[in-house]
Amino acid sequence: MKFHPLRPLQISSLLLLGAGFYWPVLSFLSGSNPLYSEESFFHGEFFLDFLSDPWNLKVIAFSIVQAFLSALISILVGLPGAWLLTHYNFPGQRWFRLLTYLPFILPSILVVLAMVLFFGNNGWINRGLMFFLGTEEPPVQFLYSLSGILIAHVFYNFPIAMKIIGDQWERISEQYLQAARSLGAGSIKRFFGITFPLLLPSIGSAFVLIFILCMNSFAIILVLGGGIRYTTIEVLIYQLARIELDFSGAGSLAFLQGCLSLVSMVILFRGRNRWVEQKSPVKNWLPLKLRNCSLKAWFALCWIIFVLIFTLGPLSAIVLDSFRKFENGEWIYTWYWYDKLFSWSENNYFLSSLWNSLRIGLGSALISSLCGIGLVSLIAYKKGGQRRFWEVLTLFPLTLSTVVFGVAWFHFYQGNLVDTVPLIYVVIAMHALLTCPYWIRVVLPTLESIPQKWHIESKMLGGTILEYGFRILWPWLRKTFLIAFFFSFSLSLGELNSTMMIADDSVRTLPLEIYGAISGYRFSYASAVAVILLFLSVSIFFVVERSLGHFELYK
Repeated sequence: MKFHPLRPLQISSLLLLGAGFYWPVLSFLSGSNPLYSEESFFHGEFFLDFLSDPWNLKVIAFSIVQAFLSALISILVGLPGAWLLTHYNFPGQRWFRLLTYLPFILPSILVVLAMVLFFGNNGWINRGLMFFLGTEEPPVQFLYSLSGILIAHVFYNFPIAMKIIGDQWERISEQYLQAARSLGAGSIKRFFGITFPLLLPSIGSAFVLIFILCMNSFAIILVLGGGIRYTTIEVLIYQLARIELDFSGAGSLAFLQGCLSLVSMVILFRGRNRWVEQKSPVKNWLPLKLRNCSLKAWFALCWIIFVLIFTLGPLSAIVLDSFRKFENGEWIYTWYWYDKLFSWSENNYFLSSLWNSLRIGLGSALISSLCGIGLVSLIAYKKGGQRRFWEVLTLFPLTLSTVVFGVAWFHFYQGNLVDTVPLIYVVIAMHALLTCPYWIRVVLPTLESIPQKWHIESKMLGGTILEYGFRILWPWLRKTFLIAFFFSFSLSLGELNSTMMIADDSVRTLPLEIYGAISGYRFSYASAVAVILLFLSVSIFFVVERSLGHFELYK
């Protein structure tokens, strides 16, 4: 057997995946407690006793209910958008499409802050209503409750529903609808008789995917849950492991959540395989339909206005609040917070947080890229069971919540690595392992698009694997590599959950700095830091989007 030049990288990547992901996670899920070795949820009846606790069952039930409602409402909000972008063209459509995709790429802590500043008791909506109504009490108080959780989840996830359903809608041939129209079927009957059945697989896939994301939601629940009443599995895992050091209880919940995620992922993949391939419908010009007083067109315009307010309103609140400062008994608008952010002082935590975020992001993106090259080479061009094995092995980290992963690493670090490995390197490794599956997801389609005959012809001409790599693979893949690198960097910049589980004051990042400011009710300072993070995230998003031509990372 000839030596493969990527073999050392493949072996190194597998070792990193095994030692950095599977070993800590399996060690944590085994229920062993590094502080109390006699505790383990697999010992005796601990697991059953833990799940029989009424409080734990209430938490599990609420986690499922909020995820179900979030997914359902996200589908209902995203469905009109899918219909609009499938059937109409209008001025600024490209920018509107990008705007609707923007919430999903934002770090979760930015979404939390945006919700607080826009919908909170002292948010922009309440301040406006108090001004016009002449009241001193906020008329709208729903944020720190189930309603607040649902609004934040819908803001975060409706682009997913719109994207998945819209892609399917564009494949439905207009011939089906024309045939039904010729038989006298009305628009409602055509929709429920033809369109909706063809959309059901994509609706189901979007629902399951959003359900998984909302089950694994952490920062939104932690801040907007309003206290112990709205605790979810993710939050309880954090409380048990990081605050109470009850790794056995946390492991029990993590094991249960992992089972729910796996079942959901199986349903998701089965649903995606049922998508149909047809011709896309002809799109109408929206302004013309508006002039013709089309009710559908006016509904589309109302939806556009709603999305613009729903999306830009909270994000604008962050920007505006970053200039506010309470001085001499009144609020003024000033550059004070930005001057403070970029002025050097020993207690300037922003600069240290920015530096930590940049070096963690760059370091993790580099490791993720190197590891991704080794792992993607194991998947590409494989068939049948061999391919499925490597895909499951390398992409399984996508199914695990970042909170569970972070707690697993905290559990592993405290038991094996504390005082031996600097924490900053541990965080870099964690982020690399979390972003590597996304790196593979971006690169794999481009790698498999290379014609196999090129490889065959290269071998026939006597070319080595290295020559094939530098002359064919690298020119074909270098752009995709760069996109995957920046995407991994962006994910690392916004990562809060896993970092929060293990980091201390020596490893402050921008998301941690924002969370600490929110916890201390320093919202203007948090907004100023958030604007910097928002600028970095949006800039990277537009670089990736412009390179790809359209947003395809979550397709």
